[in-house]
Amino acid sequence: MVLSLIIGLLCLFANPSASMADSPKAISLYAGHSESLLALGYGDRLVGVSQSDDPDLFPGRVRLPVRFDPESIIALSPDLVLIRPMIETVNRRAVDTLRRSGLTVISMEPSSWDGLEDYVRRLSELMGGDAVESVAKLRSEISELTEMSSERRGDRVQKVYFLETGEGGVRTCSPASWAAGVLSLAGLENGAPDAEPIKNGSPLAYYGLERLLSLSSKGLDLYIVQKGTMNDVDEDDVIHRPWMKAFKGTELVFIDEKDLTRPSLFRLEKTVRMLVERAYGEKR
Repeated sequence: MVLSLIIGLLCLFANPSASMADSPKAISLYAGHSESLLALGYGDRLVGVSQSDDPDLFPGRVRLPVRFDPESIIALSPDLVLIRPMIETVNRRAVDTLRRSGLTVISMEPSSWDGLEDYVRRLSELMGGDAVESVAKLRSEISELTEMSSERRGDRVQKVYFLETGEGGVRTCSPASWAAGVLSLAGLENGAPDAEPIKNGSPLAYYGLERLLSLSSKGLDLYIVQKGTMNDVDEDDVIHRPWMKAFKGTELVFIDEKDLTRPSLFRLEKTVRMLVERAYGEKR
């Protein structure tokens, strides 16, 4: 027993980075990454998060802006910096500085709902965790939520839903997006399955007023509008938009953009259950 302990200590001092590699410290500059790491059990490894992260979820962590000073990140001595492509686009010089300093910077995001397992697998591997176990837990959670929504829906016809986002004309979620996947998991039928992404891989799609109005004749049950920093809409203005007269009898629902469109494993169950209760009533 003592000999084994001595050998273990010798190995540790011979390779002082071994323990660090098993438990890397990370900085996440995208709230979706931060919350997903939290859900996967790696929240304690985060030494810094983005300013858009919920401070209650990450108390005491350094909070960093999108346009960050690379020295502020280097000073935290992380083993890994997680960003997404948008951050690399708007702050390319700072990202290049981090990479030249020797830091590992990974730019990623779940490009589609179908890519969720690959995303979870990659996050777990980057944090030195068991990727197989993480994916198994994800599959179990999705299976439970699917069963729950199916049970609550019963034999009732699936309701038709539409998602509008922000400014720039009538827009909806692209069929392969995180939001579309969450709606489907809640047992809801997306009213705009024919929407085409603004660009390849984008979670947003233009839909147009004419096609939106055509949904009013298809028995649209809910009209969902997301609100938040990226979608600063006034509820009264939405209610009084001229085309809303066509949706008389359709329930107007406002939802926090963080809950519906942010790819967050932490919010997944809460959002699905909220949508199920809104659509099919409280559990009987």
